[in-house]
Amino acid sequence: MLNLILTTFSIFFILNSIVVGYEVKIVAKVNNEIITNIDLENRLKLALELSNLPNESELRERLKPRVLDSLIDEALKIQEANRLGIFVTNKEVTDQINILEERLKIEKNTLLKEYKIKEIPEITIINQIRSQLLWEKLLYGIIIKNVTVSEKKISETYDLLLKKSGETEYNISEIFISSDNLEAEERVNSIYTRVNNQNFLLLAEQFSDGVVFLGNLRNNWARESLLDENIKRGIFELDIGEISQPLKSSSGYHIILLNDKRKTKKIKENQTIYDLSQILFKTDNKVDTNSEAYYIEFLLNLKNIITGCNDLNKLIEEIPEGYGGQLGKIEAKNIEKKFLTALKDLSVGKLSDAILTEDGIHGLMLCSPVTNNTYDEFKNSIEANLRRSKIDSAAQSLLSRIKRKALIEINNL
Repeated sequence: MLNLILTTFSIFFILNSIVVGYEVKIVAKVNNEIITNIDLENRLKLALELSNLPNESELRERLKPRVLDSLIDEALKIQEANRLGIFVTNKEVTDQINILEERLKIEKNTLLKEYKIKEIPEITIINQIRSQLLWEKLLYGIIIKNVTVSEKKISETYDLLLKKSGETEYNISEIFISSDNLEAEERVNSIYTRVNNQNFLLLAEQFSDGVVFLGNLRNNWARESLLDENIKRGIFELDIGEISQPLKSSSGYHIILLNDKRKTKKIKENQTIYDLSQILFKTDNKVDTNSEAYYIEFLLNLKNIITGCNDLNKLIEEIPEGYGGQLGKIEAKNIEKKFLTALKDLSVGKLSDAILTEDGIHGLMLCSPVTNNTYDEFKNSIEANLRRSKIDSAAQSLLSRIKRKALIEINNL
């Protein structure tokens, strides 16, 4: 049904353009699908509007080849998804439109009407969102769910992190123009002259090559040792919120927005980490055997009642004689032997037996499983980063294969 609606919209706007005097020209053919100058103009207007760029003739001419590339890629993505029986619902498209409205800070369910007033047809917006959603589903079905990372690769990456621990880590967003594109340098320079903090993410969505998942452009932490040397030099002096000049790498050109940066902690090999909470009942220096026995019995009863660190911390707030709370993550070497003995074989969320010290009577609780070494602690995040890299590379390769098999004809703009 959605396909029929989209086709109807396309016919309507082509006919409407003819009526008002535009000459309709075919600017590209993608297999059996045509892209007209009207499609290109409408999409260019959308890109300029979303990116808050001025509608100037010089800028339009510079951006036209990039916008046409985007239209060709989107046509190929939609065709491939249709071939594989992948579809998106009207609700999914509407949900993404609502997210876009929220980002643009306009009233819900008004974007299509507002842009129609600006002579941007609904079909132009719907097609862009639809192609992105279809591509994400296609990537999940073909690539994402099948991507695995070997233990060897994780271990090798961990060894590198161990060696480079303590270095700076950057949270970046980027606009990337692949060197495969004609006039890549000219295109990235044209975008750079117009980019700012307010339109950076929208420009990335409109013009950046590579995999762009909707709403996921600010979740990209990268350690300096894993960055391309030119990129690392280009962002080294940036303050948070600043944008780099175009930076060249082996794969293309990058404009980087530095969202945040932080110093990573120095990693020590074979650490044992305990994530602890504690309840403490203080006693006088002079031993009070009655008080001591009372609190030991009290802790024994609590073992059968309290489950989890949140419950323990709430209890500490409620009883006036209880002290302690969340201790956080502590290395084994910084924990007294008698406490380590009490923690041995202790289940997560269960209170330990009473531990007597000069300070009083303690009860300890593990808030999460013991991390037996640093490798265990970092394994999941290392694997996730490696998966993202493999997915991006595989997605680029998939689109390249689809392009090679396609019949694409481009006419002079």
